[in-house]
Amino acid sequence: MNIKAKLDKALLSQNFNPSNQPSISSRYQAIAKMYSEVENAISVLSDLKTKKSTIYYGGLYSMLSEKSSSQPHEISSIWEDEILDKMHPDDLKKKQALEYYFFYYLKDLPIDEWTDYYTAINIRIRSKSGEYIKILHRMFYATEGDSVRLALCIYNVSGKSMNTLIHEKGLIINSINGSTLHCNDFNYQDILSSREKEVLLLIAHGKMSKEIAESLNISPNTVNRHRQNILQKLRVKNSIEAYRLAKVLELI
Repeated sequence: MNIKAKLDKALLSQNFNPSNQPSISSRYQAIAKMYSEVENAISVLSDLKTKKSTIYYGGLYSMLSEKSSSQPHEISSIWEDEILDKMHPDDLKKKQALEYYFFYYLKDLPIDEWTDYYTAINIRIRSKSGEYIKILHRMFYATEGDSVRLALCIYNVSGKSMNTLIHEKGLIINSINGSTLHCNDFNYQDILSSREKEVLLLIAHGKMSKEIAESLNISPNTVNRHRQNILQKLRVKNSIEAYRLAKVLELI
């Protein structure tokens, strides 16, 4: 299961409020439209409950496509593939990894604080001339009940001063107090310890806890503790999912 599939599973399997509340969608539609106009941005508002998105095209779109589009476009997906397909593959992986961990970072916070945070990352998107241009991508969530109902993604040209502020792997930013969770504090590459990586590789090769303990000269109880830590850190249910996700994120 790749990181996009993991995001799909995390976002779309939430327990959404069964009642229809169009007010939250209509309010954020106006916000998304405003960003596209004021910042010349491409804004994408994704409704995770209906699994649909609306794309608002600002001035940036003229740099990416020969086509002109002044009208919003609704798609039957939470993924804006016409934009993602132009993104540098390395940056797409970093963006999705940041969003995956952002979702689970918020899970440890009270839900009324979720909208205080957003992500920011510099990415490269291929222009209509075939060259990559640097774009600032930000993502915000809107909640409904105990779930994330909407995701608002904003793409606009990244200025040089902004480039120096945002680390290669992106930031999680608190818009209330300005605090940032920097890559040094939120580095998914280091989420597993070297011992946990050893244990996970041995599990992937079909080794049982007793065999792993003998191979690493540790106790079976220690092996089992490493197993539980791996599942907890990667937010997965079993060792097979853990290994697949670790491979996708290049942890092993």
